[in-house]
Amino acid sequence: MIGAPLTVVTVFFLLVILVTGSNSSPAAACTGPGGRANPDAVPGGAVAGYSGEQLVNASHIINAAAGLGLGRNAQVLGVMTAMGESSLQVLDRGDTVGPDSRGLFQQRDNGAWGSYADRMNPTTSATNFFTALTRVPNWETLEPTIAAHKVQGNADPFHYETYYPAATTIVTNLATTATDTPAAAAGCGSGVVVLPLSAGFNMTGDYGPRSAPVAGASSWHPAVDLQHSPTPCGDQIYSISAGTVVYVGGYQVTIKTLDGHTVSYLHMRLADVSVTVGDPVTPGTPIALVGNEGPSTGCHLDIRINKLGTTNPAVAGLPAAETQGGPPATVGFVNPEEFFALYGIDLCPPASCARQYR
Repeated sequence: MIGAPLTVVTVFFLLVILVTGSNSSPAAACTGPGGRANPDAVPGGAVAGYSGEQLVNASHIINAAAGLGLGRNAQVLGVMTAMGESSLQVLDRGDTVGPDSRGLFQQRDNGAWGSYADRMNPTTSATNFFTALTRVPNWETLEPTIAAHKVQGNADPFHYETYYPAATTIVTNLATTATDTPAAAAGCGSGVVVLPLSAGFNMTGDYGPRSAPVAGASSWHPAVDLQHSPTPCGDQIYSISAGTVVYVGGYQVTIKTLDGHTVSYLHMRLADVSVTVGDPVTPGTPIALVGNEGPSTGCHLDIRINKLGTTNPAVAGLPAAETQGGPPATVGFVNPEEFFALYGIDLCPPASCARQYR
């Protein structure tokens, strides 16, 4: 539990289906409906550093996934993989390891990927990639780079990880739903959201007005508190979404997401923070360990989401603290449970999470 939010980060201030992972790390997925892209109407400028024919090829990948009935998670995964293999170019060459590799996905001439024409055709090669992907057991709940690796057999299973943020941005910009609304407004935003702690935590602090639990804590809590029991101290904290670290100080880490809103994590020791300002993060990146710093009732994670600056209409539409009686210091903060509930997610499901407010 914590007092008024740190004002130094106030000025800085995805929409997904959440899939919980194992007890060691979160798994990411965005299984909402996939939109379609128009290859004849891609943006004239660059999107996440890619432009022109690269965006046309990304559109074909998006549509190939949609044609197989796959959702946004698959679309992002496919675009990410092609970025890592060919920089979204239909390459008529391979490399030293695979001189017979061709196309967007650098598919080999081994009979598994069709003819030369198939491998050089963006739609056909992408369809073959997604068909192989769906044969990977539990691909939806694997880390995206691992799922891609199981199809591609890259020497480095984490090769694709760095491309994930750019892929989510491209899919967000290119894909539209059946009603031609941006995919960001249709449920997924600029990427996935994962649990900030491994599954099985309890909720020990609610959002909204309360009696200040300790000296220095506020009587209006713009956050929720999460805690594993009985030994929460030192628990790994994960970034819930992709973005950039914009603040590390005191007992707080703040990350600005690709959609522009911010997520802050509180009460850790600075010595236990594993990121620095300017670091890019992806969903599930370890960022710190649960601590008991500041006005706190014990080791726990205080997580708070501020919607100021968001480009995601669904997040922008959430009621902010100041409209619910919150003081000026809480401007822009939204209820984290409502943030997840937008997408049918219960952050504290009764079957696994006890509400133990203090």
